[in-house]
Amino acid sequence: MTSTPKKRFPLFPVILLSLFITAVGVGCGGGGGGTPPPPPPPAIEDAQGLFTTNGDGSAVFKDGTNPDIDKALTDIKGMVYGDLPNQKFIFFDIGTNVLYKGNITAVTPNITGTATVYNDGVVVENNVVVSGAVVPESSIDLTFTGNGDFVTGTIKGLFSAVYNNAATSERIRSFGATPWRSSIFGSAKMVLADMKMTDLIIDTNGTYTYSTSGSGADPQCGHNGKFTSGVSKNIYPLFDEEITDFGNCTIANSPAKDYTGMASVVAVDGAGNGTEMWYATTNASYSIFAILTR
Repeated sequence: MTSTPKKRFPLFPVILLSLFITAVGVGCGGGGGGTPPPPPPPAIEDAQGLFTTNGDGSAVFKDGTNPDIDKALTDIKGMVYGDLPNQKFIFFDIGTNVLYKGNITAVTPNITGTATVYNDGVVVENNVVVSGAVVPESSIDLTFTGNGDFVTGTIKGLFSAVYNNAATSERIRSFGATPWRSSIFGSAKMVLADMKMTDLIIDTNGTYTYSTSGSGADPQCGHNGKFTSGVSKNIYPLFDEEITDFGNCTIANSPAKDYTGMASVVAVDGAGNGTEMWYATTNASYSIFAILTR
């Protein structure tokens, strides 16, 4: 009589465990009634690209009197390239000789960064606060806020799909082809007024040379620099540019080294040869930029 309970008692926990497993299986099984997985984290946006605007920009500078100098930027060209948190950008306007150059440190999706502002070829202010937003491969909207001689500025740009063309040396080089040039005086923007860029020679060894000349005999400046090609996007980083005096080139007697910037071939002919280029370089004192054709 006493042996029967001892044989049956261990079965009781087993039965309870079986019932528990069955209940869990019904709750999580084929009915799909379980807790859904958490959503993926939001993707970090990307501001890289080539951008153009038509009448959607401004730059306001203090001039010591009232009102301040207020420039409407009507034909802006922009290049944004690199990896966060050091994504580099240059936006310039040929009509007013204004250039913004800086770094984007975050895009989440609001843009944050800093910029240096150049007016008429001369640096105006560093550490300008950059804010804004971007729709990748669609548009960019930037606001620049200064606290010195530069007051404020804005840019609204539209993305250009030619950014996705690879930066090949064959497309940009001048070796054995017609040199790149700015077509009229006043189209090479720098501290020296009424200049044009002539005979920009870009070779296959990663170097380039060109000259900028005034409408008369003087001034004349020589430029030598280096470029990088072969990246998957249509940006050619420019670096180590140095200016020499070919005749009354006053900026060659000032800080004439350490120019860096970007170029992009934005138009090509039927054979794939470049026919229009955006070009911009700066150092801590001056800016030089132009729209070149050949």
